[in-house]
Amino acid sequence: MTTLLACLPVCLALAACTGSEDEPGPPSAPPQAAAAWEQVALPLPDGPAGRIAVRESVECDGTWWLVGGVFVGDGSIPAGWRSDDDGRTWTSLRFEARGYWAERAVMSSVACRGDRVVMVGAKSGGAHGNPRVTTWFQRPDGVFTDVVAPFSLYGGDQAVSVERVAAGPGSWLIAGNRTAGAAVWVSTDERTFELVDDDPALIRDEALDTLAIAEVHDGTAWTVVGSGQVEGRVNRIPMAWVSRDGRTWERQEVPTSDGFTDLERVARTDDGLLAVGLRDGRFGTWRREGATWTAAESFGRLDPDGQAFTGAASLTTDGDRALAAVSDGTAYALWGRLRGEDWQQVEIPVSPTAAGEHVLSVTATDETVLLVGDDGEAGRVWRAAWPE
Repeated sequence: MTTLLACLPVCLALAACTGSEDEPGPPSAPPQAAAAWEQVALPLPDGPAGRIAVRESVECDGTWWLVGGVFVGDGSIPAGWRSDDDGRTWTSLRFEARGYWAERAVMSSVACRGDRVVMVGAKSGGAHGNPRVTTWFQRPDGVFTDVVAPFSLYGGDQAVSVERVAAGPGSWLIAGNRTAGAAVWVSTDERTFELVDDDPALIRDEALDTLAIAEVHDGTAWTVVGSGQVEGRVNRIPMAWVSRDGRTWERQEVPTSDGFTDLERVARTDDGLLAVGLRDGRFGTWRREGATWTAAESFGRLDPDGQAFTGAASLTTDGDRALAAVSDGTAYALWGRLRGEDWQQVEIPVSPTAAGEHVLSVTATDETVLLVGDDGEAGRVWRAAWPE
């Protein structure tokens, strides 16, 4: 069954408790880092009035791009916004859909390189209610339109999931999964994505089933992260793959543990890569320098009673600073690695429950942090300087 993972994340702080003088309790959680959040207004796009939904943002060369949709009655239409003043004011983008499902798509992911932008959207429907995935590019007149592609490229009887899109120096990449295991879609022109679902390093074998979740380009090569299910082992293991062209891949060894462990988001740092995922009932981090992955800090705790999405929804970095939106299975929260080695929960103006269509996503430049939140009632955006 096809699922479009709109990766939504976060919440959870270490619980503080105090015992008696004779029986001291565990140490209190550090105070939350403060951020001066300023909510910014999003104009309602032209067309029928409805509820604005927001999903993800990205910045390139001083321009911010934000994507989502507008829910109108029982339906939806694609929507997006652009800001050229560091996220303070926004203008609606224009969309011209060519396909039936594209007309109803909600944009879930956006990537940019210079002034070139690619979006991924989807709308569930059809006989089995599966997401109908579309990719979008910007025409010379500024209008975004969908790429006409065969249904089997993202859907069909081999489909499992389609994740986010990312930009590299000369190509675009979408991570995802097919019935054969981990897969990617790669493009050099924004309009023609090629499915790679038969690479021996990506797909499953007799001893290992593979799952791809996120990707990043480190300036030299693509890295995809995810997890694997080893035959005879209950808990999943973290996995990473690298490729220079997006078509031929190699596996990299990632440290694991006895508990459930995976990699769910990955971003560049000054020294290499930072990945965030789940590790032994907490959110775990890993670092890669050169070709070597090492297990790093853990933070927060998962809610043992959580019944919804659990994991990392987004990750953004600036140098060695990092912010991650995560969900403990009950609600979203924002955590940051702001000074030194410790991760600290960050104050946020919204904390959506970890339900379907609820989102918390964060993106940052060296000066500005953009927080995108959707609690199912309203899609809203806040900006701030990096928290202290």
